[in-house]
Order: sequence, then C-alpha cells, then structure tokens
Amino acid sequence: VQGLTNFWCACAVMAGFSQGGGVGLALSNWMVHGDPGFDVWGMDVTRFGEWAGLRYTNAKVRENYSRRFSIRFPNEELPAARPAQTTPLYDTMLANNAVMGDSWGLETPLWFAPEGKEPGDIVSFHRSNDFGPIGEEVRATRERVGVTEIANFAKYEVSGPAAEDFLNRLMTNRMPKTRRIVLTPMLNEFGKLIGDFTIAKAAEDRFMIWGSSAAQKYHMRWFEKHLPKDGTVRIHRFDQTLVGL
Repeated sequence: VQGLTNFWCACAVMAGFSQGGGVGLALSNWMVHGDPGFDVWGMDVTRFGEWAGLRYTNAKVRENYSRRFSIRFPNEELPAARPAQTTPLYDTMLANNAVMGDSWGLETPLWFAPEGKEPGDIVSFHRSNDFGPIGEEVRATRERVGVTEIANFAKYEVSGPAAEDFLNRLMTNRMPKTRRIVLTPMLNEFGKLIGDFTIAKAAEDRFMIWGSSAAQKYHMRWFEKHLPKDGTVRIHRFDQTLVGL
C-alpha cells in the first residue's frame, strides 16, 4: 500500500476458494522478491484514487454485481458514481455535445456528437456511432487546427540536486538537455515495462513528467520506493491542481 511501509492488502476476493491460491502466491512473491511474478493490475489498490470513497464504492459494487452475467462491450462506459471528478471545462464540454468517459475518476471528453444528435455511445462489437464523428475530429485537427484537454494525464514535478541522476537510473532513456523533451519507458528490476513517460527538463534541478493517469498512484509508489534517503530528490504529484489544453 502506497505510503505505508510493509503494509499489504489482499481482500474482497469474491471467489476465494478458486482464486485464493493465486492471490497468496502473488502477495508472497511481492513481499519476498519485490515483484508479484505476473500482472496483478486488476487487484492493485493503486488503481483507485482519493475520489473512490464510500459513496463511489457502494455505487460501483452494486453496479458491477448486478451486471456480472451481462455482456460487456468494447469501450463501454458505465454510469454509476459519476461524475466523481470534473475539470473547470466540464459544463462547457457538455454544452458542446461531448460524450464523456471516466479516466481514473475524471470526466473526460471522448468525442463530440454532431449538432442535432443526442450525445451518447451505442455500444457494439462492430463500429459504433462514434466512428464517424471521431474521424471528422481527426481530419479537422490534421488539416486545420484542434484543441484537446489534457487534464487526464498524470503530472509530476521532480526536483533537487540529484533529480537528474534519479531519473536516469529509473528510466531507460537519458534525460534531455534543459528546455528539451524526451519520451522514455520505465522498467522494473526484472526488465518488465511498468511505465511510459514524457519528460521535460525545465531547469538543471527540475523536471516535469507526464504519464498514465490510471497508473499515477502505482508510479508514485515506485518513485517513492526509490527516492534517495538524503532528501536530494523531491517529487510532487499535481493531480487536478494542474490542468491544461
């Protein structure tokens, strides 16, 4: 659990008799070797943020259990407990026929319905009703100009005299020169891909990082685990205190 040394969580396993052995194996591997041995993202507590409180949990548990035998369609967005978080542009997006999606608890515009059409997904295993409008958005952006909201990216600031050495050790790519940007994956000690970031060097001792919104607490746990003990590196996660276009 992020922020709690040697505190581990394995609970709410619905089919405990059939899944308990695998959950126990993953947890013991994680404790002893530092890695669960296989992908356990679907059970990792860091996939939820502070927005997932009691109200959210109650609503989602009821929704998921009531749909346990329902067909789940690609890119289907479920409505319970929403909106959990919004940006200052939320009402503007809705007024412009935005079809919203849930990105780590944040309401994010997925596509815009044409004027006169009701905004909403018609889910399908084939091309759904978003195919045409998204194509128009892509063409408009490519051939003319477009503006996109980027609030649903994770955003971090890493600073301090040892910030560059810290990032060079964690990332596979080398850090850029001042006022330049680099794309880089992040691997764990076993060579597994655990992150993909855009990093800008704002000053000699200050870096801005953009990454996956859904994995931001997972990545913060990893960053904090590897911070130098002498305080020469500081890291701050902005969450929704920094948004932009």
